[in-house]
Amino acid sequence: MNSRGIGHAPEERHNDAQNGLKRAIGQLKQALASIDKQAPGLTYLGFGCWNVWNTIAFSGSFWLHETDNSSVSITLMLTHLAACVATLLAIALLSKRFPLALAKNRVTIGGAIMASLGTAIICLVRSTVLPLDHLSLIFKFGCVLSGVGTTVVFFRSVALFGTLPPHRALYRLAESALFSLMVFFVMSACPNELATGLFIALPLCAAALFSVRSRNVNGEKQVLTQTVPLSRRFLTLLVSIALCSMAFEFIRSYILAAIPPMYSVDSVTMAQLIDIPIMLCILVAILLAKSQHDNFARIYSIAASVLVLLLIAMAMFSLKTVAIASAASAACTCFNLIVGAMLFYLVFQARANALLIVGLGNAALSVGSLASNLLTVAYLNSGITDDTMRIILCALGIAVLFDVLFVFSEKQIDAMLLPVDETIGEEGAPHDKKPGKWKRACEQLAEQGKLSERETEVFFQLARGRTAQEIADREVVSIYTVRAHTRAIYAKLDVHSKSELAGRIDEVTKRSSGPGYDS
Repeated sequence: MNSRGIGHAPEERHNDAQNGLKRAIGQLKQALASIDKQAPGLTYLGFGCWNVWNTIAFSGSFWLHETDNSSVSITLMLTHLAACVATLLAIALLSKRFPLALAKNRVTIGGAIMASLGTAIICLVRSTVLPLDHLSLIFKFGCVLSGVGTTVVFFRSVALFGTLPPHRALYRLAESALFSLMVFFVMSACPNELATGLFIALPLCAAALFSVRSRNVNGEKQVLTQTVPLSRRFLTLLVSIALCSMAFEFIRSYILAAIPPMYSVDSVTMAQLIDIPIMLCILVAILLAKSQHDNFARIYSIAASVLVLLLIAMAMFSLKTVAIASAASAACTCFNLIVGAMLFYLVFQARANALLIVGLGNAALSVGSLASNLLTVAYLNSGITDDTMRIILCALGIAVLFDVLFVFSEKQIDAMLLPVDETIGEEGAPHDKKPGKWKRACEQLAEQGKLSERETEVFFQLARGRTAQEIADREVVSIYTVRAHTRAIYAKLDVHSKSELAGRIDEVTKRSSGPGYDS
């Protein structure tokens, strides 16, 4: 009897340990759910930690010594960006095979551990007295680890922001950017050793904040698993993003390569100061906006126009100062914010393709940055004169101008970013029970066109940017029935495409006034 009890004691202790671990995990999940319920905006700040890591890594703050030259920072950017592009493309193109894996907390934490390990290697290599040539492979290995790890962490934010209505996504992005600025200045006030330690820990902080939100909250599973075909306009957008990203980053890298490292770090600090009022203005503008429709097309065009002016000024006056470098860095941040908001708009509009859309979009951003840094390396090693650089800058300006006017114009962006129903909040509940201007405009058009009850239902789905297949799935009818209703709707409203339909709705919305049209 005693021997039997003794023999089973290890097994019983093992079972008790397993049960205790399960209880602890359950209690942790309950605690996180409670935190998320009380502070739903907390998890989005993980994106801010990820963002400030990139700012510090690419600027050289805290880890790059004043005795180093700019080639060290460029080496990190080239290796890191190459690893990012490879990871982004691999995840985007293989998204159908493991769509939910990247939303799991353990995957995010694993990526964060890899990123922190890579960051530690980068910092340790730079703290040695040996020249970089002797530790080049170790340094690049750290860059690759950080590139792959931070990309895995970044993908946890894809579904989080993709399930938000566009104006809320932009608000959360600006809020996260403001949080990253705060973290940057807090770290700047710390002793260098402490700041370096915090830099290494940033990916883990991002993963911890992302882990506050459990999987499949507010439709995350849908945007990760469902797919729709990519349009030709989206592929054109990728080319436009890569071109503008290359131009912005080339200006920044070109100037930073020409000034001492200590001044390049100062330019980053100044850029952060410029970004603060910009982000505050974005937050205030969204809160005070009378309409929930964000005109991303106009914002994108304005950003590209500013880029063209900056390129022309650089070409004419050969400006290579800390102030211009700061302005270029601030412009890069704003451009990345706009692109991110547009990508999440597309995810919300389609209710699908989150990994593919955001993965390819950020790959385009990274490809542009990678190309600009390669150009900078070629500039440093070839001894190109300022006159030749002026010609290159002018060519870039012309290319961006051609892109904005003809390749991917404001009209084409408007046609791609169709109006969506933004009445769903972060917790899945309507913001207001009153119909907004957009909904009332749709009702008015349906009444004017004398649409049937079934046609009106399909019309509302079309106006929200849903595809024929999505409408068929939601209404439980065949896709041929949806197409028949669509042809009837177009005929009655005298339009020929979704973009024309969106234009008609916008016209009615702008004309709407008086009581009952509050948005």
